[in-house]
Amino acid sequence: MPFDSAQLRAHFFDDNVARAQLSKATLALLDETTGTARVVEQGDGTPALLHGTRILGSDFDEESLLEVAQRAGTPMTFVVFGLGMGHTVRGLRAYSSAKVVVFEPDPGILRSYFESGPSDLGDVPIVCSLHDLSQIWPRLQNGKQSVTLVNTPGYPELFPEQAKSLREAVGQLVQRGGINDATHRLRSRVWVQDVLANIDLLREHPTFLALAGQYRGVPAFIVGAGPSLGKNGRLLAEATKKGIVIALNSSARALDSYGVEPQVLACMESIDVSHLFEKVSYVDRVVRAISLTAHPHSLRVGKGPLLPIFEGIQQLNEPLTKLLGFPGIPVSGSVSTLAFSLAERLGCSPIVFVGQDLAYTDGKAYATGTPYQESRVRITADGQTLEHDWCETLKSTHNQGVNKMQEREPLRECTAWGGHGLVVSTIGFSAVRDWLEAAARVLAAERPETRLVNATEGGARIENFEECTLADLLRTLPDREITAESIACDAQRTRPPLSAEQLANWCTDQLGLSRVVRRAARRIRRLAEASQVALDQNDSTKIAKGFEKLEIAELELKNAVARLPFVDAWSHTAIDRVVEASRGAGTPRDDHENARQSVSLELSVAQVIEDAAGELEQELLKLAERFRGEVTRETQQSKDLGHDRIVIQEATPTEEGTCHDRR
Repeated sequence: MPFDSAQLRAHFFDDNVARAQLSKATLALLDETTGTARVVEQGDGTPALLHGTRILGSDFDEESLLEVAQRAGTPMTFVVFGLGMGHTVRGLRAYSSAKVVVFEPDPGILRSYFESGPSDLGDVPIVCSLHDLSQIWPRLQNGKQSVTLVNTPGYPELFPEQAKSLREAVGQLVQRGGINDATHRLRSRVWVQDVLANIDLLREHPTFLALAGQYRGVPAFIVGAGPSLGKNGRLLAEATKKGIVIALNSSARALDSYGVEPQVLACMESIDVSHLFEKVSYVDRVVRAISLTAHPHSLRVGKGPLLPIFEGIQQLNEPLTKLLGFPGIPVSGSVSTLAFSLAERLGCSPIVFVGQDLAYTDGKAYATGTPYQESRVRITADGQTLEHDWCETLKSTHNQGVNKMQEREPLRECTAWGGHGLVVSTIGFSAVRDWLEAAARVLAAERPETRLVNATEGGARIENFEECTLADLLRTLPDREITAESIACDAQRTRPPLSAEQLANWCTDQLGLSRVVRRAARRIRRLAEASQVALDQNDSTKIAKGFEKLEIAELELKNAVARLPFVDAWSHTAIDRVVEASRGAGTPRDDHENARQSVSLELSVAQVIEDAAGELEQELLKLAERFRGEVTRETQQSKDLGHDRIVIQEATPTEEGTCHDRR
């Protein structure tokens, strides 16, 4: 039985959607809409889309597309504004091997395209919202690629506001990608070094992550150090009676000035902020939720309960999840996002932001009472840039790290808390705000019972968060009896600290994986050396066999590094230097020179990874031997204690009985 036109459109649509790279959000938009355009044939026979009275997606002339591709250079990502009938995408792919992503502002047009016939663009990501673009951006762009925005004919005239929003969004994503990539390049090795320096603390301190889901319905108040904190900071004393108040390392001393003692102090700074913690009056009582990637000095200040955590970033998540039994916490480079994710992991609701300006309110950078309260910002005469006047305490603290404080940043203005007017912000704040807004959307779909409230009473609006004053919110919440001590007891009871034997076994496992990486890298290095000889001899048979073996060895090394991502973090900066040096060698004149450069780069990268794996091996070996020695000493002590050890074990339940659920 032949298809009628409606059945045929439905058949094409279902088949194209099944093969397309679409997000859940874009799929949902497609399901909710109907086609808003129809296919028409132009004078030269080229199909295009007619939307109302406008033609969309006329074919580019070949010279224009070739010029765009050549001017863009490499490496490159193309963002195409408007799909049309796909002619722009096909033209770019004909002249460039660069990645392409399509932003289609009207899901009805996308539906019309999918219904028009078989699509050959199933491998091209297509998004219908800027949020979806931001979500897939990390896998499109690695911070070193340039980006070219290409308009499909007809779209800028029909969708001028969307075109403007896309330009601004791509600019922010490029800047943010550069910032994130720079952070990972500069800090990733330090993160691993700090983790290895801090894991011995897990012998005495359980992880906060063990309390996942155990504080459902308990309010969490996350206290930032924004200038607006002065409006309601003193009310946080009452908030400690209603739920869990989480201070950040930047806001801890401000709470001190208000006479507020939070239950939790969160920190993930890789720079040393221990000198700031030493001046916090409650540091010997508060639960310290400090990342294992933080500076070792910071984790060792204070006598209060330490409940270590870690970020769920690629270089750390797998090995630390194996060690602790819990996945890391999603973050976006800000301790505010760490605290938010921790509260969400605990099951807290509402999750309340206080002092989270994400803006420079009234020209101030920090709240009164913080160590950085004297820092100021000002807008330059052209109205495009912010100049920072950082206080000496901030500069002496943060400039000790690999990332120095920026003196100037591009100005960003965003909607103010309450929805009235604009506030002064920057790309860094925008990244945090975008992350929180995306997290809110995910929670709304997956855990709609979780309430998110922005009670900052100043600064920037965070979309998808309720806005209300802290006083009004507190009046609706019952009193609870959650203390730092009760939280620590809950963690101790749920998952006790690790034993020396557990840590020794983990180190031994990582040690074995590092040896596998080192052997795989050495094999590539030797194969690359053999390939260089074959190239010198111009022996085509040996060259072909050598490249075939290299391809197999590359896959083996990739798999080995995937099992030990610590190596990737450890070698990131050195590999980056090698790759940059290779790019500076110039464009090869012929295929033979291209092959030589490829093999040379392969050899250099393999050497870097082999060296990194060897260095990690030495660190892990020292740790494993230390923990094995402690296991031996503990075993000997147990033998010496004899009957006394049984008495100690019998006393433990009575001591643990003091830890009870006060929620």
